[in-house]
Amino acid sequence: MAAVKFKRSDCAILPLVLKAYWFNMIACGGKREEYRLATGYWQRRLWNWNLAFRPGRPAVVEFRLGYAATAPRMAFWPMGLETASGMLPFAFVELDSSKLRHPEWGEPADAHFVIRLGGRVELEPS
Repeated sequence: MAAVKFKRSDCAILPLVLKAYWFNMIACGGKREEYRLATGYWQRRLWNWNLAFRPGRPAVVEFRLGYAATAPRMAFWPMGLETASGMLPFAFVELDSSKLRHPEWGEPADAHFVIRLGGRVELEPS
């Protein structure tokens, strides 16, 4: 199935930089979640991303392989965001303690945010 296309300026984008191992796992479909530790820094970034949502402005998670300006990128629909500590007071659910864990995907043992990934999105230049 072809990826849905959007202009970058029309989306609320959460940009995330990854190492090659995790980038390639997501690219091939072997990893369907991304994790970030539940720190104040990530709480603020995710909260600001949530504030960028508006009707007609879809949310997108964009991964970049390293920091180079020409680095490969890929984008996905977010299917949900969970937290292990209930730190986020907006429309996300608390992490279910009975949920199957994925340490092979890099899921930390400490409190963390889980970004569930949906289908692929193609972002065109603005």
